[in-house]
Amino acid sequence: MRAARLARSTDVVSYEVRKSAIDVIAENAWWLAALLVLVGCLYTVAEESRTRWLPFLFIYLVALLCRTAVCERVVLFRGLGVQLESTNCLAARSRMFLEENDIESVLINEAVTTSDVYYYLCFTVQGSKDMAVGFPVRLFVL
Repeated sequence: MRAARLARSTDVVSYEVRKSAIDVIAENAWWLAALLVLVGCLYTVAEESRTRWLPFLFIYLVALLCRTAVCERVVLFRGLGVQLESTNCLAARSRMFLEENDIESVLINEAVTTSDVYYYLCFTVQGSKDMAVGFPVRLFVL
């Protein structure tokens, strides 16, 4: 995992976290193992039923790649607000812009588990019960 700070101009600063291929494989190890077991099971059945299941395995692999974020970015625009971006393995981007007037507070919060403490950046937004989280994939499932 690689983190970087990019100053695009005097009014725009970007913070980016990018995963390596090894990080993506490690994050999805159980899902990839399940896919390999399914492929192994397919080669033990008859060929006509094997071709019937191949499209489902392809859909499974594409869904796995769609849910895995490889790049997350927080872009700060002076006087305007904050943009949260996430890019998955298939280069699809999701963006959310938080206007400066709507941001109530910026927090560095912590999630405590039995073995670790994880710190994360979050924004409380007016009129919303949920917090907007910067770098959400860095949070592990609690």
